[in-house]
Amino acid sequence: MAAPALSADATQMATYLSALTQPDTNLIRQAEVALKPILKKPECVPAMIEVVKAQTAQDEGTRHVAAIVLRKRISGHMTKFDVPTKTALKAELLSVLQTENSRPVRNGVVALVAAICKHEAEETTDAAQAAAGWPELFQFVAAAAGDAHPEARELAFLLLGEMTETVGIHLKPQFATLSSLFAAGLVDSDPKVQNSAVKALGLLMSYLADEEEIDTFAPLVQPVLTVAEACRARHDEEVVSTTLDVLYDLSFSPSPSIAAHMGTIIQFAQLCMSDSNLEMAVRDSAALVVATMAESKPKHLGRDTALLTGIVETIFNLIETSDGSAAGALFESNPAWKEDFEDQEGYEAEENGITETGMAQGTLDMLACEIPKKYIFEPVVSRCMARLGSADPNQRKAGIACLGVIAEGCAEPLRENLAQVMPHVFKTAGDSDARVRECACFALGQISEHCQPEVLSYSSQILPIVFALLDDSNIAVQATSCYVLEMFCERLEPEGVRPLLDPLVRKLAAMLEATSKRSVQEMTVAALAATAVAAEEEFAPYVVGVASLMSKLMELKDEKTYSL
Repeated sequence: MAAPALSADATQMATYLSALTQPDTNLIRQAEVALKPILKKPECVPAMIEVVKAQTAQDEGTRHVAAIVLRKRISGHMTKFDVPTKTALKAELLSVLQTENSRPVRNGVVALVAAICKHEAEETTDAAQAAAGWPELFQFVAAAAGDAHPEARELAFLLLGEMTETVGIHLKPQFATLSSLFAAGLVDSDPKVQNSAVKALGLLMSYLADEEEIDTFAPLVQPVLTVAEACRARHDEEVVSTTLDVLYDLSFSPSPSIAAHMGTIIQFAQLCMSDSNLEMAVRDSAALVVATMAESKPKHLGRDTALLTGIVETIFNLIETSDGSAAGALFESNPAWKEDFEDQEGYEAEENGITETGMAQGTLDMLACEIPKKYIFEPVVSRCMARLGSADPNQRKAGIACLGVIAEGCAEPLRENLAQVMPHVFKTAGDSDARVRECACFALGQISEHCQPEVLSYSSQILPIVFALLDDSNIAVQATSCYVLEMFCERLEPEGVRPLLDPLVRKLAAMLEATSKRSVQEMTVAALAATAVAAEEEFAPYVVGVASLMSKLMELKDEKTYSL
């Protein structure tokens, strides 16, 4: 049996909507001009629904555009229809959902149905009436969720996902029923249905994260993680990423029911952080979940010794196995420097500015800053010390790098233990591996910055070590050595810098003249400035020479060097 012919209004509408899908700017513009007055009339609604329904008469693109345009216009026209007309239009749309085979068109109609549902709910101030505004829709969802066909079950959760805000505001009395519906979806035999349930439930949980009603859905956290873990194992990054976004929102939830799942949430995030098959952006989202948990529930996380040590061990392992420089955090604030290090040992190419090492160090920094020191200091420092004694340079790199990372967050206990820590730092500064030496400089700089004034008592050891490292063959070590000088010399009195003042200024000046590396130039200028501040009047004999160097830098015309 042939499909019924389109009405004259629908035929005209289809012509204009089809033009919107064409790769012709003039044609699109003409169609937009013609549609503008038509779309202001309520008669456009049934015409567009006709186009959407015309599976054989119209192509997929035209029908999809019809659903999109109608979604944008529907709220302005619904109030112009009487109740029987509204009821008929809504019934037609549910009929389309039952029979539509095109996924893009079906998704467009799902969004349209959600827009009508939201409009209907917002039209009344009576909560009970708002919840019952379109009973046939929720009967449709319930029936679809229990349908024998997986496409129908998937559709039920697509609808719920699109209606998140409406459900969150107006369907609170039905939350228990919805929770059962989601629970069934999460253990569905079809992965597509499971994924759709995770996405819809995730949107609702994120929406309710700060509300007491989140407790109704808290028992579903574990089933969500089970689905997400299965997706991670089969490299389905979309669901993993969605889940991590939800877990991030839940990290801030004040609900004890959510906090009870902290352990399993963090364990899943750890797995994602360590999974090299995932994109770095997804792994970084997992790290953010861990860091946010540390920020929002520091004591809870700190008291769970097994969980905390597991996180710390994961971070150390990531830094050890990564090829990147573990002192790279120092240079992340100036990405323009990266070209200086592309030919250096241990250079790690960045993906969207994220590196495996940077992700791990950023997480550790947050742990050190947020978790009470009585819980975090010992697990980190004990692992640092153990790795510094290793024959494996990757372990030594991780040990000294992590010591530098916690210097800010754990400054107080670190200041109290400098006598035990500093000999290890000095030893790694002379390591045979350039990456370890670079990280030793990074750690020295961090300790010099955050462990004042106690660290000043080590000036007679630090300055000669750093002075020697200025001659290192590795560019990153040279630049990082200048960073140490800047951090250390800022607080020194003239007598502290006096023994090395002349050779130090001469060395820095020679470096500045000889190098073309922007990173070394900028760090050298900063080190010279800090040395001048520390030396006070004793720097006077060097002012003319240094000023001459500075004037040459001011004459540079390359925009990249303007920061000098």
